[in-house]
Amino acid sequence: MKHKGLEGYTLIEILVAILILGIVLSTIYASYTGTFRIIGQIQYDAEIYGMARSTLDRMARDLQSAALWRGAFTFKTKSYTLGNREFMRVIFRSMAHIAFSDKEAPEGISVIEYSVVEAKEEGKEGYTLLRMDSLYRDPEKESSPTDGFLLCNQVEALTYTFYDDSGKEHESWDSGTKVVEVQKNRVPAAVLIRLSLINETDRKRPHRFMIRVRLPFNRPEAL
Repeated sequence: MKHKGLEGYTLIEILVAILILGIVLSTIYASYTGTFRIIGQIQYDAEIYGMARSTLDRMARDLQSAALWRGAFTFKTKSYTLGNREFMRVIFRSMAHIAFSDKEAPEGISVIEYSVVEAKEEGKEGYTLLRMDSLYRDPEKESSPTDGFLLCNQVEALTYTFYDDSGKEHESWDSGTKVVEVQKNRVPAAVLIRLSLINETDRKRPHRFMIRVRLPFNRPEAL
């Protein structure tokens, strides 16, 4: 009987040890997965912040290099709907031309356009911001989305506010206008850009970024 009792007691000990081991392993596993999840989130946030920073920096350089063409500035905006979102094309002449091939002139006054399109890359959510840059384009003609180069993806919202010399806000801008005198043949004195990028961990709380760009010369007589 003692021999059987000893066997029964040993079996209980083994079961308790297995139970404790399982709890310890579960705790370790939860700790490791939590750590990896945090690392993954940090890496994603770093990519988002890096992408937003480079995007806004590029836009600021382009806007601050706005240039005259035949005695006047060109700066136009066009609103449009994409899905259930409102976006705006921004078209202007600038000295910030980027040559993407040896066949292109390395510098000159180009027509730059920012345009948001549907994301085409599989697995990517949101919209894509394109930058179009051409030395020969007519700014009055509609562009094709295929002409642009990717500036930023995972865009949820992109809005602009334009300011004239007096600091008054404008929702749109048209340098060719014959009605709004403060816009005629001019670029804005400043542009406020608000960029929202998708937050994969919480879609209700997107990553929001903002920059206010001052244009050093916004009227022909200043030059």
